[in-house]
Amino acid sequence: MKNIIFVLFISMFFISCEQVIDLEVKEGKSQLVVDAWLTQSIDQQKITLTLSQGYFDNSGTKPALGATVIVYNQDSTQHEFKDLKGTGEYTYQPKTKEYIKIGQPTALYIKYGGEEYYSLSVLKPVPKIDSVTYEVFSFPITPPNGGPKDGYLAQFYAKDFVGEGDTYMVRSYKNDTLRFLPADITLAYDAGFSPGSKSDGLLFILPIRQAINQQLFVDKDKLKVELYSIPQEAYYFLFQLKQESSNGGIFATPLSNIPTNIQNLNPNSETKAIGAFFVSSRSVFETVIDKNKAKPKK
Repeated sequence: MKNIIFVLFISMFFISCEQVIDLEVKEGKSQLVVDAWLTQSIDQQKITLTLSQGYFDNSGTKPALGATVIVYNQDSTQHEFKDLKGTGEYTYQPKTKEYIKIGQPTALYIKYGGEEYYSLSVLKPVPKIDSVTYEVFSFPITPPNGGPKDGYLAQFYAKDFVGEGDTYMVRSYKNDTLRFLPADITLAYDAGFSPGSKSDGLLFILPIRQAINQQLFVDKDKLKVELYSIPQEAYYFLFQLKQESSNGGIFATPLSNIPTNIQNLNPNSETKAIGAFFVSSRSVFETVIDKNKAKPKK
């Protein structure tokens, strides 16, 4: 009986400590959000413009319609992106991948809501992916991500250019499904993970080469690896994006805004944009897993 009374007392104590607190959060002013990541390829290029929303606004994303979107080369050649479907996705079909040029700055111009915005990004070369290999691998227990327990662990081979400060992003596909959750973002500084790794001009380190494994591969799986050259500001932008996206739990730090490289042409205007504009070169390697070509388990 004493134990029951004690439990009831403790329960009443915790219940009495519960208090509903209603927070009043100002909605703030909606801002233009720019998602502009262009590659040097003949694939259709896309720049997405949306409007920011209040923290508690659970409605769908609001597109920014009626904008003027132009990309300029260093020689003032312009490429106009058009929202043909009225969805806020402004597209352009390059006739040649040289529509943006290695080593030259590329400028983005946007006119929207009576304001004009601009951004600059420089296209850097990207190393060639020489090959992809895979070896027999088995997990001691069933993987928590639902993948196969037995299969093949893959890695790609590419070498960083000589000269410190090159930055990259790695993406991979399994059977045409992109692996690109925030936690899956794989970044490289030279051939390592971060500045100061003393990996300039070397083969990418093993953890980066094996980061293409979202799950173990099995026989006949299709594997596609993409290596992107990215400006250093893109490296730090994505690095912070990855940190903020996984920032949770009892040890979470206060959220902070991710810096943008989208500027208002009028420095005195109080209207700002957020998001980013970057240009990248891309190296691609595709293969189909063949059990007869797999390396034996070490």
